[in-house]
Amino acid sequence: MKSSKAEHGVALIVSLLLLLAITMLTISSMQRSVMQERMTSNLYERQLAVQQIESALRAAELVLEGLRPNPADSVGVQAGLYGLPVPGNIDRWVDNNTAWVNAPAVNQGMAAQAQYIMEYMGEWASPARPDCARSTTIDPDCLSPTFRITARTVPANDTAQVVMQTIWRL
Repeated sequence: MKSSKAEHGVALIVSLLLLLAITMLTISSMQRSVMQERMTSNLYERQLAVQQIESALRAAELVLEGLRPNPADSVGVQAGLYGLPVPGNIDRWVDNNTAWVNAPAVNQGMAAQAQYIMEYMGEWASPARPDCARSTTIDPDCLSPTFRITARTVPANDTAQVVMQTIWRL
């Protein structure tokens, strides 16, 4: 009879240990699920920000299109349109004194608003004929104004800032 009582005590301890192990597995599984949900949420927010930025890049391209025949003539007049970058100066997209233009909102209320700036980068040779600028006589259609468009999201609520750049030329 003595061994029977000892066996009942061991069964209780074993069942408590099994219950503890199952609880630990459940907690671990819940933590992984929460982490995956956060990762999915971050990916979703980043995709919305990328959509905002792509829309801002397109808005800046449309502004430059509207300034034809030579958008470079509007440097300093058009909001967000800057002249040639000065070597040694801080890049405009990280300079706090840069005046950004707010882009039209896409996915309103779902993502941070995007902003853009446009920088005149000088006259560049056509990608179709990169050697045309090396000849003695440069054809009139060889060089054309080239611009760098930088778009960013304005971070809010501890979200990451997303920045994209593109080169646009006539």
